[in-house]
Amino acid sequence: MIEIIAIAALTIAAILGLVIWWVYKRTQRQVCAIKLLFKEQQRQIASFKSELHEMRCGAVGVGSRVQQVEGKLQQAMERQDKLVQQQSSDPQAKLYGQAMKMVELGATVEELMQQCDLPRAEAELLVSLHSQ
Repeated sequence: MIEIIAIAALTIAAILGLVIWWVYKRTQRQVCAIKLLFKEQQRQIASFKSELHEMRCGAVGVGSRVQQVEGKLQQAMERQDKLVQQQSSDPQAKLYGQAMKMVELGATVEELMQQCDLPRAEAELLVSLHSQ
């Protein structure tokens, strides 16, 4: 009877040993798979960090470029305002502005001379400049 119990105990111990070995091997495979996933995620995180850095650098470059363009636009607007002020305060500039509008509408040299009080040479010059 003791022999049967000993054999049963050895069989149970062997089965338990096999189960423990099987669980250990399965756990090792899972740990390896998790390590591989972890490495892949670390690689992706590094890639995302690099892309984010590039985007930040690009955004800074775009921001400074926008500031430059805004500065140039502001300067151009200021110059345009000055020109408008100069033209509105200068009666001679108003006269030539009116003459150019008349030329664009098809006025002749004679009409320019009469309505804008321009010398013939200046009226001819305006008409020839417009025709080019």
